[in-house]
Amino acid sequence: MQDRAAEAAAAPSWESATAGEVLSAYLHAQAGDFLRSLRLHRESGSDVREAAEAARLLRRAARRISGALYVYRPLTDTAWSDQLRTELAWLSGTLAREHAYAERLDRLRGALHRLSGAGGPADRASQGE
Repeated sequence: MQDRAAEAAAAPSWESATAGEVLSAYLHAQAGDFLRSLRLHRESGSDVREAAEAARLLRRAARRISGALYVYRPLTDTAWSDQLRTELAWLSGTLAREHAYAERLDRLRGALHRLSGAGGPADRASQGE
C-alpha cells in the first residue's frame, strides 16, 4: 500500500501539466520508440521477418509523432513542425513501399518454387535445407 502511495507521489500530475509538457513527454516517448525501431531495422540484416517488424514499428512511431505534431501544431513552431511532418510522411511512404516490395518478393519466390517443382519454403525445410 505504501509502495503505491510512493509511486503516485513520484509520478507527474497530468492534471496540472501544461499542454506543452504533455506534448514533450509524448514526443520523447515516441522518439525513443522510433530510435529503437531504427536500430532494430539496421540490425535485422537479412532476417526478412525482423526487418518487416522493425519497419512496421518505425512507421507506427512516425505516424504517431506526425499526428501529435498536427494536433499540437499551435504549440509548436509551425514551420519546423510542418517540415518534420513532411519528412515523416516521406519516411512512412518509403517504409510502406519496402513492405509492399518484400511481400511481392515473397510471392514471386513462392511462385518460382512452385514452377520449378521444388515446392515452397515449407517443402525445403522438411527436406533438411
